[in-house]
Amino acid sequence: MSEITIKYAQLVDLASLQTLMDDLYRVIGIPNAIIDTDGIVITSAGWQDACVKFHRVNHNTCRNCIESDTALVESMLKGERFAIYKCLNGLVDSAMPIIVEGQHVANIFTGQCFIEPPDLEFFREQARRYGFEEASYLQSISKVPVISKLRLETITKMYAELAHTFAKHGADRSQQKQAAAELAELNNELNRRVEERTEQLIQNNQHLLLEKRAVAASEARLSALFKHMSSGVAVYRASEDGRDFTIIGFNKAAEQIEKITRKELIGKKLTEMFPGISEFGLLDVIRRVARTGEPEAFPPSFYRDERIQGWRESYVYKLPNGEIVSIYNDVTERKLAEKALHLTQFSVDRATECLYWITADARFQFVNNTACEVLGYSREELLSFSVMDIDKYLAAEDWPAHWRELKQKGALKMEAIHRCKDGREIPVEVAANYLVFEGLEYNCAFVRDISERKALQAELERQARIDYLTGIANRRYFMEQGEAELARHDRYGNPLSVLMLDIDYFKAVNDNFGHAAGDQALKKLGSILVDVLREIDIPGRMGGEEFAILLPETGLLKAIDVAERLRSVVASSAIPVESGQILKFTVSIGVATLIDKNSSIGDLLNLADKGLYQAKHSGRNKVCSFSQ
Repeated sequence: MSEITIKYAQLVDLASLQTLMDDLYRVIGIPNAIIDTDGIVITSAGWQDACVKFHRVNHNTCRNCIESDTALVESMLKGERFAIYKCLNGLVDSAMPIIVEGQHVANIFTGQCFIEPPDLEFFREQARRYGFEEASYLQSISKVPVISKLRLETITKMYAELAHTFAKHGADRSQQKQAAAELAELNNELNRRVEERTEQLIQNNQHLLLEKRAVAASEARLSALFKHMSSGVAVYRASEDGRDFTIIGFNKAAEQIEKITRKELIGKKLTEMFPGISEFGLLDVIRRVARTGEPEAFPPSFYRDERIQGWRESYVYKLPNGEIVSIYNDVTERKLAEKALHLTQFSVDRATECLYWITADARFQFVNNTACEVLGYSREELLSFSVMDIDKYLAAEDWPAHWRELKQKGALKMEAIHRCKDGREIPVEVAANYLVFEGLEYNCAFVRDISERKALQAELERQARIDYLTGIANRRYFMEQGEAELARHDRYGNPLSVLMLDIDYFKAVNDNFGHAAGDQALKKLGSILVDVLREIDIPGRMGGEEFAILLPETGLLKAIDVAERLRSVVASSAIPVESGQILKFTVSIGVATLIDKNSSIGDLLNLADKGLYQAKHSGRNKVCSFSQ
């Protein structure tokens, strides 16, 4: 018996398949087409302008396209599982066969892309050779995606598996219908033989015996088919008014689906044993099939009563003897998976964190809406990028080590700087998670914008270092900077000096002008230090009216010059106070220079403090140095 030829278009819902392939193109960005083995285009999505508007229009370049198509088809006919071909027009196409029930029924074609950056000079020459308008042609070439060969094969495989799944589902439905037809044919054969053999019974008892044996064999085949089908099968007989039905057959698969035994059901009314059948909608279908004799498919619907609930998909037809057969499947798991997928996609698209699915070659496989909003790129743009395109400090040569670490640990948390389309750079926290799915490695990365947190940390750190009144370093930060400068002195041998300042008669300032005026004097001194000193010099408030200054790369004589300049500027300054008076004040300054390499910053400050003591007790408004 010859094998039945399967036609791909007869297995699938073409409109649903086209919608799916269009959606996949919009997500992935790689064109696709399904063409059966007779050369008929089943679906196509996302053809590139370079092909549609140029290559397929020009007679010569169209011949190149046909050569590419022919080469790929020949590869499929040779039994190759994947074929890739760079056509003479410069673009790359690939193909995989679609095999259903062991038959090669169609091919999936993807491509119209590059697997390496295009040679624009080649396409300029091609524009001149075939008379294409160069700017428009090169613009269409720039829209062609560049992906790796591995990713092209992965995408082609995904398209092929989806196309195969659609066809397999259709083949399963076809098998159900075929089984139903076989069941009906067997029943008709049984009735015919019974009638023939009954007539012959009158003529010959021997013939009757042979006929009984034949009937028994047919019944055995019918019973075996009914018993071992993977789908549930129920057989009904209509009541006299055609409104209800008696259950007269129920196979094992149906017992498992409905969680009830055949013994409990046979001879009972359908509406009695399945009280939700009317609301479910199947009762109307059974009544209609019983009345018209026309078979009907009942789409997936949710059944519920006090005993059971779940999704069912049915096919109902009428036997010649008037009995009604319903072949059905429990599709609850499939519907729950579809619901979970829908809910997951809804959650992902509305998550406040950026979500990226990243392949082992650092390319983006999927990005959610938040990622597009935060970075300012479209989904298509991001899916053409690698991680290095948005991560400021991640270099391509560092990616393999990063991936190995993620693969070893399973999860990583880190901070990074991401570049936005408008040029902004934002600090982010990345939670990377390693996953293997269908043999391919992925990083599922959740990314959070931490700009506000970083700004708060910076402000807190600044407040922890700066004296709130004067705006210069506080004592703790000044000492930290002093230790750092001391270490730099030890390393490079550059001189280091320190000044100690104290406002003269500061108590009298507070007593005569008030504490607010005293605060103004402290602020004024802080601003003078910032204005007069170099950027590398470090002023700090040590407490009260006492200040200190670190002078890196400064010897004793130069330090004394700096101190005298500060003293002079302070003495010439004047501060208007609330009473209308003018406040003037002076400072005494002690100077010390590091000589002993074993000295600490505290030792150096003590020396400067002794110089300050000398200046105070020799008349104030003076500069004195103290040597070891």
